[in-house]
Amino acid sequence: MAGKNGVIYTKQWTVKLVLDVAGYTSDLPLWNKVVVEPSCGHGSFISEILDRLIESAKKDNKFDENNLANCIIGYELDKESADITRSVVFKKLVSNGMDITEADTLAVKWIAHGDYLLADDIPCDYVIGNPPYLRATDIPAKARELYCDRFSAMTRGCDIFVGFIEKGLESLRNQDGVLSYICADRWMQNQYGKKLRDLISKNYHLDTIIRMHGVDAFETEVSAYPAITRIDKQVGKIKYADCEDSFGCEDVKELKRWLFDIKEDYSGQHFSAMMLNNPKGNMVIPLSKPDKIKNILDLMNKFPSLEDSGVKLGIGLATGKDDVYIVKSPDLVEKERMLPMFNMKDWRRRGNTDSNWLINPWNKDGSLVNLSDFPKLQLYFENHKSDIANRHVAKKNQNAWYRTIDKINWQILGEPMLLFPDMAMNAAPVYSDGSRYPCHNCYWLVSKKWDIKVLGGLLMSDIAESFIDALGVKMRGGTKRFQAQYLRLIHVPSPDDISFETAKELKIAFEKNDRDAASRAALVAYGLES
Repeated sequence: MAGKNGVIYTKQWTVKLVLDVAGYTSDLPLWNKVVVEPSCGHGSFISEILDRLIESAKKDNKFDENNLANCIIGYELDKESADITRSVVFKKLVSNGMDITEADTLAVKWIAHGDYLLADDIPCDYVIGNPPYLRATDIPAKARELYCDRFSAMTRGCDIFVGFIEKGLESLRNQDGVLSYICADRWMQNQYGKKLRDLISKNYHLDTIIRMHGVDAFETEVSAYPAITRIDKQVGKIKYADCEDSFGCEDVKELKRWLFDIKEDYSGQHFSAMMLNNPKGNMVIPLSKPDKIKNILDLMNKFPSLEDSGVKLGIGLATGKDDVYIVKSPDLVEKERMLPMFNMKDWRRRGNTDSNWLINPWNKDGSLVNLSDFPKLQLYFENHKSDIANRHVAKKNQNAWYRTIDKINWQILGEPMLLFPDMAMNAAPVYSDGSRYPCHNCYWLVSKKWDIKVLGGLLMSDIAESFIDALGVKMRGGTKRFQAQYLRLIHVPSPDDISFETAKELKIAFEKNDRDAASRAALVAYGLES
């Protein structure tokens, strides 16, 4: 778990690896470089940075206040932690022979108590550290507004490290500048990372990703999906390594040998590695075991996306106040204002959704109904006005205070469809005849080109799920997200290219909920059978 202000302390072997990936090594004239540490904590990164700086400076006879004055810039939001880091710096300088006065001057100059994200930009050669693990909902509202105004890639839904990445990249002063962080890798795949991915694609180079999910890299248990990431201004491919849970300090030497010498597909004792092409624009970055990534990229090159194959997809209806709009009785208001709903939670609990109904304020032309035309509906909404008139969507248009957040997509109603839950361990599409409109807790797929049950068999297969595994964000414990943004990344054979027999096998497998049979038939459909 994260501590105060999202602080998580990093084990020393991990700190050393982050610095090695950055190229901040004592064989260089570090006394002639500027390194920024944006979130010092208790000084784990600053301590290792200083060890390397001292070694470099002593070797070149530069170990004095004058030569080292501008070498380190550290920020810490918590005053007590900033004082601890200054003490670490002071003691290390003095123990290496520096005058007490000079050491104190440098410790005070180097470590600032303040908010890195709002500090003045200082041109530097390296930005290195472990940004806070602070989710969007945990950022103080006033600070979040300031950050969003300041950084183009940061939205109100972003975790705070997005700002730390953008700020760090902006401060790199020359073509050789490097940012090296250990932080969550979710920005590489999720919606709130799109702007950051686009920014990096246009102006920088994603050089290294060392995926460390489950690795014992921190002083406390972390569920933040960390990766060591290096971004610079060079050109080339991404060096990508996926570490097993058992990866530890004894594996670092082998990993560095691959990073700096081998740079081709490699299988180590506790990690596997490959070279990846840098994605264009805001495309997601595949994160999985390298052999899975290779297979997925190959299939993406050979087959059309779901949408290109003739599938439409989207999310179910959001109301903004489910306990008012979605009810268990079909008789609360006029019959024509009651719409049957499919609720994925009820389906998973009981295997049916027959008891869910929407109090429907929409006409089929997309306009809101006139409440005076439906006395029961009007009375119902008036009785619940205090619950629904204060929603953001209602405040934007006070005359439409009784609307749901989303309008109804009447075109999908009555169409056979597949429904995916937002989160699940495995790909498990549910068939619906379309008589019930999907709630916001599931994603729908309809098609005029596909037999929807054949598509269901394909999408419950191991192959289809591997797209979500590699290209979609996963929750703690391996739960996958089946949101529309990730379903769109699945590539499938064209329905016209699947033989009658294979299509029949996929359909039967779907109807029987036989994942193994679906996976076998999918291998044939993709042309991957041995």
